[in-house]
Amino acid sequence: MTEWQNSIRRASATDAAVVTAILAEAFMRDPVSGWVFPDDDHRARVHRAFFAPFVAFALRTGEVHIAGDGLGATLWLPTGEGHDAEDGDEFDEMEAAIGAEAMKRFAVLDQMMSARHPGEPHLYLPFIGVHPDHHGKGVGSALLRNKLAELDQAGTAAYLEASSPRNAALYERLGFRRRPVTLDLPEGPSLYPMWRDPA
Repeated sequence: MTEWQNSIRRASATDAAVVTAILAEAFMRDPVSGWVFPDDDHRARVHRAFFAPFVAFALRTGEVHIAGDGLGATLWLPTGEGHDAEDGDEFDEMEAAIGAEAMKRFAVLDQMMSARHPGEPHLYLPFIGVHPDHHGKGVGSALLRNKLAELDQAGTAAYLEASSPRNAALYERLGFRRRPVTLDLPEGPSLYPMWRDPA
């Protein structure tokens, strides 16, 4: 076991900037992020501002986990009553931060994901990101295994949307199964909804 695998921990508010930076870098070449922000320069400028409210929301209402000194991070959100983003102000400034056009595209994505989100009790993984400098070292798998072991003990299911077939294959190795319907963005990539029953 490498040293950083022992250092996976639950993040606190003091880690918000580091987690935001990890996700902004990790998703810079992601196909869905490329659809929301088609201009590379614009994406590079606003990506941190886009991810910051999600990190703040997860720190307040769910769990954020971080590996090592900024190698990778996960956001986990509880679902059901009382867990709606609208009960906080994290997203109030998003349009001003990312621009009206990107906000419109994100709204399409958000509406599609919400319409297909399962109603059964589960923990939701909206984002898992590994800094590009640390790809291929098992950081993402370790972060997932760490939390999935907890969910198995608690008898809790998990849900996510994979942003590529390659990512979906990783999640399948950890017990996730693809749902029958993909989320197909207009003239853009598909997302692959995946569900995991507790082991």
